Amino acid sequence: MRTGTIYTETIVHIAPEAFQKDVPYQVAIVEFEDGSRVTARMEGETVQISDRVVETRRLEGVSFFRKVT
Repeated sequence: MRTGTIYTETIVHIAPEAFQKDVPYQVAIVEFEDGSRVTARMEGETVQISDRVVETRRLEGVSFFRKVT
């Protein structure tokens, strides 16, 4: 499982038709130790900048992460 740090985040309230059933949901840019970044959906507890997160799954090319507690 990949782990990283939240670089930035936002809550989506108006989504494309395919994701309207999920609103509101959180999207964040996760930064890895090597400096690379990925845009991901957050699951569970809301995250903030600098929170540590771990990848929980990938679904149709989308990475899902949750906060490390």
